[in-house]
Order: sequence, then structure tokens, then C-alpha cells
Amino acid sequence: VPSLCIAQINEAKNGQWRITKVYTTDPQRNTVLIDVLFEQKNKKFGEFELYLYYDPSISNTGMHDTAWTLKNQKDETENALLAQDANVSSALMIDYQGEISIEPYALSEITNGFLGASDGLSQLKDKKNITVYDKAENGNVVQFAKIKDRERETNPASPLPFRFVLALGFGKTPDEALKTTKASLEKGFTENLKEYEKGWSDYIKTLRKVEPKYQAQFNMAAMVLKASEDKTVRGANVASLTIPWGGGVNANEDVGGGYHLVWSRDLYQVVTAYMALGDTAAANRALDFLFNIQQKPDGSFPQNSWLDGKRGWGSLQLDEVAYPLIMAYQLKRFDKQTYENHVKKAADFLVKTGPKTVQERWEEKSGYSPSTIAAEIAGLVCAADIAKKNGDEASATIYLATADDWARNVDRWTATTTGKYGDGNYYLRLTENGTPDANEKTVLNNGAGTFLENEIVDAGFLELVRLGIKSPDDPLIVKSLKIIDEKIKVNTPNGEAFYRYNNDGYGEMDDGRRWNWDGKYTGKGRLWALLSGERGQYELAAHLALNKLNPIEDIKTQKIQTKDAQGGFYISAKKRLDAMLNFSNEGLMIPEQVWDKAETPKNIDKQFIPELKFGEGTGSATPLAWSMAQFIRLAVNLQEVRNLDTPDVVYNRYVRNGIPGQTGFNISSPDPNTLATLKAGEVFTVKGQAAPNSIIAAVLDDQRQSVKVSANGEFSFTMKMPVSETVGYLAIQTPDGATFISPNKIGGALKKEKKLSAEIIEKVKNSKQSPLIEGGKAIFIYRGAAKRAQLAGDFTGWQPRGAVLQDVGENLKAAVMEFPATARVEYKFIIDGNWIPDPMNPSKLDNGVGSENSFFTMPDYQPTIWDKEDKLSSAKIEEIEIYGKIYGKRTVKIYQPLINSNEEVFLPTLYLQDGTDYINRAKAIQIQENLVKAGKTKPFIMVFVDYKDRTKEYWASDDYAKFLATEVVPAIDAKYNTIKNREGRALLGASLGGITSIWVGLKYPEMFGRIGGQSSSFWVDSERVIKELSKLDVSKIKFRFYF
Repeated sequence: VPSLCIAQINEAKNGQWRITKVYTTDPQRNTVLIDVLFEQKNKKFGEFELYLYYDPSISNTGMHDTAWTLKNQKDETENALLAQDANVSSALMIDYQGEISIEPYALSEITNGFLGASDGLSQLKDKKNITVYDKAENGNVVQFAKIKDRERETNPASPLPFRFVLALGFGKTPDEALKTTKASLEKGFTENLKEYEKGWSDYIKTLRKVEPKYQAQFNMAAMVLKASEDKTVRGANVASLTIPWGGGVNANEDVGGGYHLVWSRDLYQVVTAYMALGDTAAANRALDFLFNIQQKPDGSFPQNSWLDGKRGWGSLQLDEVAYPLIMAYQLKRFDKQTYENHVKKAADFLVKTGPKTVQERWEEKSGYSPSTIAAEIAGLVCAADIAKKNGDEASATIYLATADDWARNVDRWTATTTGKYGDGNYYLRLTENGTPDANEKTVLNNGAGTFLENEIVDAGFLELVRLGIKSPDDPLIVKSLKIIDEKIKVNTPNGEAFYRYNNDGYGEMDDGRRWNWDGKYTGKGRLWALLSGERGQYELAAHLALNKLNPIEDIKTQKIQTKDAQGGFYISAKKRLDAMLNFSNEGLMIPEQVWDKAETPKNIDKQFIPELKFGEGTGSATPLAWSMAQFIRLAVNLQEVRNLDTPDVVYNRYVRNGIPGQTGFNISSPDPNTLATLKAGEVFTVKGQAAPNSIIAAVLDDQRQSVKVSANGEFSFTMKMPVSETVGYLAIQTPDGATFISPNKIGGALKKEKKLSAEIIEKVKNSKQSPLIEGGKAIFIYRGAAKRAQLAGDFTGWQPRGAVLQDVGENLKAAVMEFPATARVEYKFIIDGNWIPDPMNPSKLDNGVGSENSFFTMPDYQPTIWDKEDKLSSAKIEEIEIYGKIYGKRTVKIYQPLINSNEEVFLPTLYLQDGTDYINRAKAIQIQENLVKAGKTKPFIMVFVDYKDRTKEYWASDDYAKFLATEVVPAIDAKYNTIKNREGRALLGASLGGITSIWVGLKYPEMFGRIGGQSSSFWVDSERVIKELSKLDVSKIKFRFYF
């Protein structure tokens, strides 16, 4: 019966024994069941002993588990192995499913130990016998037991096969896990397997029939995608059920998710496969997950996320913002709620942020990427269509004009004309600055080295064809494909395959060791199975173009004979599907990567990767959901003889009708000087001229306007001046389809610039330092080429608005500002958008967030009492070790002030994140002692808490909050004379440590009464922080916040 039922066979090299394990689950319960058959060549009883080895790794970590034995003194067949970590428990038991009255098997000699030290297997290796331990607490535990063959102890010649069933059940508590295990065993392995297989077979019956040689792989791909969807958070499909090179990775700690996360891009691939399967319900669930759980308030999507939407990895990839827009269009999600709350926000974000992306689809580089820009263009066109359906003509015009502009310029940004290959004209993998002919260098990830940008190619430009922006016979596409075949194609025994790009470093080393085995990224990227499928989709599109067929209409009505089709593209596309079929392993799992050479290395990493064979899978993620989805998509597209995932609205706009031309408009009012005098909220009128009957659209903050140009070519509309400088967009679409978009910075509350006097300009030209202090004024000077120079500092709230340096000639810019005679000022220059310290001011200080600020003092400045460089007292910093369930052993540092008192004094406590930084860089101890000495505050204990992995621990992290509140605080309270209530405890941190402090306080309001944050990184997860704030009952729980 087709199902995800796994049979695992292990056989001795000498053939003396074999173990067969068949796995299933209880469809009604959280239980895994294993049917085990042990066979001996020589059936002499007692020649071999069989043991059970179980290493619990519950709660997503191998650490902090507790394991113990539950013995049944009356019936050893009822013995159970229990384990627990926090609110997850497991129970493991043995049973026999045969028709005899006596249970022939039991778990005996059960021991619970710590991995590599006292676990049963280590004991057998070291001393050939087992010392039984009933319990192992709080660590990396292993449970070990002998399979007792009670039948053969009394009847050595028993004809019964050595066969039994193991059941591993889970629950929130040990009792719940035990009840689950027993219920599944009572139901029996056979009945569970039957029910499990029926569920899958019923699903398989709903799938379409493809060519017989592909059917088994097609069914398996569909089942893997179904299994990859979480059953509690529906719609959340993880990228892979595996972790790359994870077979031997120590699971002592959470490894950050691996591929057990949800990527918007990977989910798009899965959604298109669901749609090809006709499973629109699953496709819509996935889009609902993206919109309702993963999407951020600004409209963007994280690089990836956990099932609850919490950000996983920290970057931004604009194709992942665009794909949900394409999904919304293809799933016909045109309702107003979806548009206003999700589509519009994502499209607005693309307009403001694109086309340059922080990372492209290979998650490594920033710049202009053909594949990313293709997704952005298609996403905006789809969003424009949805906007029109919702009556939002202004947004539709903005989106289309932006998409057209990027479609007109994608070749200029990403295709070289002076390259090293072919005739020099081809698409590049990426350009960091949109200048493909500038011979700029690029540093590849994973230790691959430094190359010229025009040396690195990938096939990402094929997305321009698949998504309907370019025709497959576009000359630049065709020329670029020849370079791809020369540089990154390999003909394997299983078919042609492709590297992601030349000189990729993400893969095994040539000697077979896994990627990054030494922490130095010394691997080599291997062939990616899914890229063969992408090439197949291109060839299908080329087949249609060559035979002058419409790729967005039902080909069956166009009477095409695929076998004898002109050009052979259809046959080539089928070969790509054959290759993907051949790349799969014996379990029909299609890998992420495929070994790329005939040489088979001596594999010294067998626990991480399979035996490496030319054209077969490596130790990379297997199966990869994207690979399985690509197989389904290509198989169905070949059957339909068209790429179903090509959005018709995009294809019609760009391929069928040609990329629209560029037009323009003339703005006659307001002039820039008038605009600069307006205050926030004041209304201004925009007047101009453009082609008659065109549509003019404007977006400024939340304001949207759309007007039609009159028959005599005039237009006008009104807007309100924004509070601060804002990028506004003005776009046009003419009756013949030409478009243009113009972004403009517009700022409110700006004062008319007062020209510097000739005397000041002369001083500026002669000065060698900045700023010049004259009376109550500071003259800031910047020397160097710059289009725009601005000031920001503690005197502007670190906002640049209004503080602009004037050009005074000779590559000099200057500004005069008044300050109190006692002021101390910190500041930076913003030169053409780049924040830098003042190059002419040697006085700089560490700003505590990774860079330096310039500073100066006015003539009457006096250091504050906390800023004095007095010697520290003799109080020492103590270190204590805390052993906890969350992170294991951690060391924290404690400063306890000296108290001159004969009585016992209890002190408040401040818990500081980034602890060592607060000691060394922030001078926290010195500041406290200065304040205490001046009588400005009373002494308090300071606890300095450091991280091990800042990006994992420091954000809105429930684990870190629990660690601090339930492990650190009790340890400090037990050792020191602290005030043991929330009024006696405070939290403080900077940047990521700031939002972490806030999160800890909000999660444990009963523990902390004061929360401080310096430059807190609210951008990390502000929506979760706000949601947690809304839960507080302000009438009962009050905080003091310090920002």
C-alpha cells in the first residue's frame, strides 16, 4: 500500500544476523510503533543478545532530560522507560502481537545513564556488563535495556520468530505519555498500521495519474509535502523534515532549527505543487499561515520563521515578500480584507525597498539578483490586479509603474556586456551595486573566495521566463543559457544536473567530509536536483514559443503533438523529469544536492552522509520539500503541456504585449522652495502636465490619490505635508500603456535655510578641526565630496531632520548650531545616507552599539558625577556557576557593594544583559559608585549575565526569560542579601539586550518591577512585545520603564 511507512533493515557484514524494523504511527495518538524482527543464521539460543538503546531528545534538545524506569514488580512485561523535559514526556514499552497466552518478551536490565559516561552501551563497551541505574536526572540521558526472550529461556527450540513491538508514546506529563503508549499497544501494531496506511492510500486515490514510470515518485513527493505540513499550525510546511549533514550531529543543544523552519519562498514552491495536484485547500492554508502568522506589520516577511511566526534567521529576502502576492493572485484571494491587510502592505514594502535585496534566493549576498527581481516584478503586477479589483486605482498604478521600471532595467542591473565568457553578454548571478560592467569584486560565502562579479553565473534568470516577464527565445536568455551549460552543468549517470553557481562552497569537501566540518567553510557546492526541474520548465516554455502556442491557455485545445514537436524542447523537458526521478534514493526521496564526480572519496564521515556516488544524493537535506514540489510541478506541467505556475496577468503584460514603454510628466507646482516652508499637516496642491487621459497616481505616507489627466493635458490634486521626511511616489500610466514612476523625498516642518556669513565661511575654509566653538555656537565642518551632508545627535533625538550642512565651496560643507554653555554633545555626520563620525574631530567614544560617536563640550561644561574617573572601591566582582535545565552550566558575575553596617542589609538587584560589556565598556560599576558617593542613589547589587549565542538568546525568547527568572534569580536570592520581591528587582540591556530585558519583564511581571532598555531593538519582534503588553492588567501590575 503506498504510504509513508518505513522499513529499515540492518544486516551483519558476516551475514550472521539481520534486524528488520517497520515503523508506523498511531493515527489517533502521539505514538510511534516499531515492529522488530530479529533473525539469526545460526538459530542457537543465546548466541546473540539484543538490546534496546533510546536517547531521548525531547523539547527540541538532547540536554536537560530526566529518565527513569517504571518497574512492574508483578509483571516485567509491563516495565516502561519514562523520560521528561519540561512539559514533554515519553514512555517506551515492549509488547508481543502473536496469538499465544504468555508474553514472551520483556525489558530487563533497564538502566538510565548519561551519554558517553554511564549509559548502558558505554558500560558494555568498557566492562562487558551493566550496572543498573534507576534514574538519570537533568542531562543528556540514554535509556538502555536488554530484550529478554522469556520464551526461549524455557524452550530454546521454540519455533516462534524473535519478533516484538516497541511503542514510544508522548504526552505533556509522564502519566499522559504512559497512557498513550499503552492505548496504542492495546490497539495493536497491525491495526495501527492498517489505519495509517488507509489514510495515505485514501489520499493517494485523490491524486492525478501521470505516466506510469513517474507515478510512484509522484505519489511519494505528494505524501512528503503533506507530511511536511504541521498538524497543529495548519499551513506551516517546513523546508525539510531533515537537517543537512545532521545524521551525526550532536543534539545536545538546539541547533537553531536547521531546515525545520518555514521559508516563504519554499512554501511558494509547495503551494504551486499543491495547486498542480488540485489541492487548493492545502494551498490556501499555506497562504493563510504566511499572511496571518508570518507577515510583519510593515508588510514584509522574515527570512524564515518557527511555526508560531517567531523569526528564525535574521535576514530579509525580497523574493519572499513577493511570492505571497503571486500566490494570492493565483489562488484568487481578491477579497478586501486580504487586500487591505496583507497584499497592499507587502506590495508597498516592495515599492519602498526593492529592487535591491538584502539577500537573494541562495541566502548569501546583497544586491541586484535576476531571480529576486523576477519575483518582485511578478508580485507587483499580481498585486496591481488585486488592487484594481478592490477599486484602489492609485496603488495599482504605483505597483505597475514600479514593476515596469524594474522590467525595463533588470538587464542593465544584472547582465554584463563585457564578461569573460561567450561574447561577453550574459546574466550574472548577482551584482552588488547594479553595475555589471564595472569589474567589481565579490566575496562568495562559505569560504569560496573572491572573484569578479562577471565571473559568477547561475540560472536564476530563468525565473524571468517562468514568471512571465521574458520570452524563452529572448536573445539574452538564450546566450546566457549557453554560458550556464559551459560553466555549471554536469552530465551524471542519472542525467544532467546543475550547480547553484560556479565556485559555490556549500557542500561536502572533495575528500567526502561534510560541509563546514572544521568550522572554516571549506566545502564545495554540489549539484542541486531541483535545478534540473527548473530547466525543464524553461524548455517546456521554449517548446511552446517555438511552436507558437499560447502558454497560458489549455494546450489540449491547440492540437499539439508533443512527441514530434519541432525543436525537441519537450523531449528535453521530459529528460529533466527523468533526471530528478533518477536522483531520488531507494526510498524515493529527492535530495537537495547530488554528488558531482565519478571519483568516490574515501568517506570518513559516514554518520553524516551516505556513500557518495556520481549522480546520487549527498548528506544534504533529503528529502527537500522544494525538490519534491519541483518534481510534482514539472510532471503536471508536462502532462498539461504548459507551465501552470506562470501568472497569466504577468505573461500578458510583458511577453504577449511587450514591456511597456517609458513616459513622463511635468510638475509645475509646488516649487521646492515653497514646499520646504510648509509645516507638517499643511495642504499643498500638485499641478502638472502629462499625456491626455493618462492616470496620475500619488502615494505619500497613508495618503493615496488617483486622478485622470484632462483632455488638454492638465492635472492637479492635493496632499498633506508629512510629519517627517518621507519618500513619496508619483506615477503615470498613459492610455497606450506607457508608465513612469518618480520617488521624491518630502519633509515637513523644515525651516528656510539661512546662509552662512562670509566671516564664518572664511573660518571654515581655514579650519583643520570640527566643530569650531565660538561663544554659544558650534560650527560643524565636513571636508570631502558629498551631495548631501546632515547632522544627527543627542540634540536631535538622533534624527537628521532639519540639520543640513551648507555647501561653502572647495568641497566643504558647514552648519552652525547653538548650544547651552554647559552642554556636552554627541553626534554623527550623515554623508549621502552613510552615518560616520566627524573625520575632523579626534574626540570619539564607543557608543555601545558597535560603532563610534563624535563628541565635544561647550566652554562651561562640567563632568557629571557619574562620569568622573574616580578609583573603584575594593569591592570585587564575584563569579558563580548556575546549573539549569534551560542552558546547562552558565557563569554569571556579581557586583556586591560594600556596606558599612553592623546590621544585615538587604539590597535591590539589577540584572544586566550583555553583562561583561556593561562592566568593561559601559563602566557600570564605576557609575554606580560615583552615584552612591554623590548621594544620588543607594547601593544595589548588579548581576551581569552573558550570552553564549546572542542571536539565539537575545530577542523575545521564552527560553531566555525562563532561564533568567526561574534559574538565575533564585540562585542570586539564595546566595546574597537581596530584596526578594518584584520591587527589589530590575532589568537592563542595550540593543538586543534591551528588547530581551523588556520581554523577560513582560513574561514574568511577578518577578520584576523595573525595566530599562538602551537603544532597544524593537524591530526584532515588536508585534509580540506589544501583544504581551496588552495582556497586562495595569490596575494590578505596574511597571516602571526606562528608555
